[in-house]
Formats: sequence, C-alpha cells, structure tokens
Amino acid sequence: MRVEWLTERHPMVSLPPHETASGSPTFELASSQASLAFERTLITLDQSLMGAVRTSLALISFGFALILFFHQVSGVVGADLRVPARNFGLSLLLMGTGLVTAGLLGHRKRYNDLRSKMDELYRRKLLTEGCPYRRSPIAIFALLLLFAGLLTMMGVLIRIGPFR
Repeated sequence: MRVEWLTERHPMVSLPPHETASGSPTFELASSQASLAFERTLITLDQSLMGAVRTSLALISFGFALILFFHQVSGVVGADLRVPARNFGLSLLLMGTGLVTAGLLGHRKRYNDLRSKMDELYRRKLLTEGCPYRRSPIAIFALLLLFAGLLTMMGVLIRIGPFR
C-alpha cells in the first residue's frame, strides 16, 4: 500500500524504468514538466549565446570604427595615428571574434550535453519524447558574426579595402 501511494505521487522515483506505468496521467504530467524544464534550459542557452554575441558585436564594430576613424583623421591632424589605432582596433577585433568563438563552442557543448541527457531519459522511457533537433537562429547569427570579424581582421592585416 505504501509503494502504491508513492508511485502515484512520484512514479519515476520508486519504480525501475521498466516497471513505470508510462500511460498513467501522473507519468504524463511528470514527463511533460521535465520536457518543459529541458526546453527552458535550451532557451537559457540561447540567451547566454545572445549575451556573448551582443558583447562581441560591440567589440568588433568599435574596433572597426576606431581603425577607420583614425585612418581618416590622421591626415587632418598631422600626426600619424594609424599604427596605434590599427593595433588597438585589431586587439578589439581579436577579442570580439575570440568571444563569439568561445560562446559558440560553449553553446554547442552544453547543447550536446543536454541533448544526451534528454535522449538518455527517453531511452529509459522516463520521457515521452526525446530532444527535438532545432537550429538556433542565434547560433547562425553568431557564425555570421564570426566570419565578418575574421574578414575584417584579414582586411586590416593585409590592408585591403578601406584599410589601405
């Protein structure tokens, strides 16, 4: 009698996975709540990546603007400020691309860890559905930002385009 009461309230706690009543409403509710918790965690992963993208976008754009500004102003002022501005701008570009790279790698690792945990629970029949495959639009934007940052650094280093 005591075990039946426990399985009604917490079906995944007291019984092994093969003995869980997967058709019971309690199991469905617990499985649904767990799936929603995983979904919230996936959303949090995207929000963390958005923070890295926002910061790296600011670093990359400020480094780019700094290089262009001092490239234009150095002829008017009379002093050649292009080399120090170029070095500082390159360091900002490097920090921005490094940050977005670290954000992307961390996002991918945490997503893979979460997906494997969710799929393991699904294999053990503790969840009614596995981890849904989804492409993160934030990750796609982060990849585009990474390539833009790398192209800008190459342009500054080999002095093409507006960086002559």
